[in-house]
Amino acid sequence: MLKINFDLENMEKCLCSECPVQSNNSCVNDQIKIIEEVGHSVDIDSGFILDQEKIPKVYCAHGETNCKDLNYHEECQCIKCQVWKEYDLEVREALGYFCKNGKAVDCCKMTDDTEDRKSKLRELKRAYYTPI
Repeated sequence: MLKINFDLENMEKCLCSECPVQSNNSCVNDQIKIIEEVGHSVDIDSGFILDQEKIPKVYCAHGETNCKDLNYHEECQCIKCQVWKEYDLEVREALGYFCKNGKAVDCCKMTDDTEDRKSKLRELKRAYYTPI
């Protein structure tokens, strides 16, 4: 089963808060300000934890946003994301727009068949690397 960790490492790789779907949203921008303010005033070692639903990042790990007025007509940035690439979400047929659809385990086609996965990877590489 796919499990993407909601941790600082993935947060630093994540493009969600820069994504055009939510970049001009006041709810998201307010959440970012709170995170920045808390980040400057809290000792990291204190054990203080922010509510995941109030962090506009790594939706592929924790689920959809609580900001309901995002602009889903904008292009999702998931395929450019390092987390997307590391977890092979293209091959797993993830839908992207995790801020709307929920975490990756909820919207990916899961396959435990190693041969099926290898076949999909070969097909994906052929699509990307075949000259036109």
